[in-house]
Amino acid sequence: MITNLTNSHLNDENFNLYHGDTLEFLHSVPDGAINLIVTSPPYNVGKEYEVKTSIEKYLERQEQVIRIMYDKLAPDGSICWQVGNYVDNGENKKIRGYHESCL
Repeated sequence: MITNLTNSHLNDENFNLYHGDTLEFLHSVPDGAINLIVTSPPYNVGKEYEVKTSIEKYLERQEQVIRIMYDKLAPDGSICWQVGNYVDNGENKKIRGYHESCL
């Protein structure tokens, strides 16, 4: 496990691990260049490392990122996207099926 990256990325002959702004990085990658994307985006629950926004703005941002990730995938590539949930008026709600509607 890498807890502190001193460079903007780690790479060896088998993989590259990048740390930084998602959209900035994705715009620097040619379309069709990535075989596997593994991501766990912020859950928008107000943790100390994230800024909580409305669920609509959160989903809009996620849709934007997913669309770009999809374009960056190789034809046989895969996205492993860990989806969280959100709390609405004290009720814990899952974000199921959303990603299918934005591709």
